[in-house]
Parts: sequence; structure tokens; C-alpha cells
Amino acid sequence: AVVSTQSGHYGRGKKQFLKYEMEKELRHKMMLRAMNEYDRNVQEALDEEEKQKKLDHQKKMKHPGAKSQIEGVWEEDGFDKDTFNPKVFFQMHDVDGNGEWDPYELEAIFEKEVEELFEGLDDIDEEEKAEEVARMREHVIKHIDKNGDGFVQRDEFIEYTKSPDFDAEDPWESVINSSLDEAEFAKFEKDLNPE
Repeated sequence: AVVSTQSGHYGRGKKQFLKYEMEKELRHKMMLRAMNEYDRNVQEALDEEEKQKKLDHQKKMKHPGAKSQIEGVWEEDGFDKDTFNPKVFFQMHDVDGNGEWDPYELEAIFEKEVEELFEGLDDIDEEEKAEEVARMREHVIKHIDKNGDGFVQRDEFIEYTKSPDFDAEDPWESVINSSLDEAEFAKFEKDLNPE
């Protein structure tokens, strides 16, 4: 996935994250420019290895809100996946007991998945982890929150678990494998160093 300001569907935080990613990429490119050819080649090989690790990690990732992901959390909660019960699952994760999942309750459901995504990587970035959780939350709200209030009510979740979307296993585009839009990055770099 290409990270671009044109894909602002993740809201105001998305632009801030894009700026963060561009600044991070700029620092990395400056570091590479400052290296001699041998060191740069070694670093680029290490970068490629890390990129491959990230791709491998992403392949294992379950789609947020999909049956396999939710059942994984169910198993982490100590239950057999064959006994999955949407009503019980909802109640267990409705921490304040008000009949709806707020953004914090939803994010808690994805914490383990995100930890596993970043586990064993050399370049663990807390900003990227937070963005990954936020994207997962927003994705689930977009697909389950039928009344558009930004929360997932118990009935919305139960209905969702009966829908074909719940069984879908579409690949998830993780933030760790996003690449920057080259044109936007060039503009960003030029704007920092006008000549």
C-alpha cells in the first residue's frame, strides 16, 4: 500500500502519521547518503532483509474483525475456537458493561495481533504500532457500525457475525509494509530544502 495524503480515509491522524513517516524516511536517506559505498551497501542489504521480514509477518496477520481474528482473541481468552459465542465474546470485551464497544475497547481486541506483527523485527516503531491499531479500529467501525455513531453496539456485532463479511479473509494491508508516494516524498524533501 502506498501511503499518500490523497488517501485521507483514516482522518486527521493519518496526515500526522504520513508526516512522521516522511521525516523518518528522510532521516534514513540522509544517513545512507552520509555513508561510504561499502557501508551503504551493507545497510541497504539489511534494510531489504527487514522489509522481507515485515512482508512475512504481514502474511500471517489476520484481517481485523474477521472470524479468524476474532476467534484468535477468543482462544487467547482461554476458550476453544469451536465454542465461539458472539454474545459472550462481546460481553467479555465490553469492559464498562454499557452494551457498546468504544474505541479503546476495540483497540484492546487488536493489541495482541499488532504485538505479533512487530515481534522479532529489528525496527520496532511505537508510532507505527499505534497507527496499526488505529487503522484496525477504524476499519472495524466502518464495517460493523451501522448507525454511524463511532461505537459498535452489541446487536451490530451479533448481526455482523452472521454476515458473509465475518467469514471473509481478505488480505490486510499493514502499515509496516506501506511505502511512501515518491512524488509526495520528493515534494516534502524539496519543501524542507528550498533552493
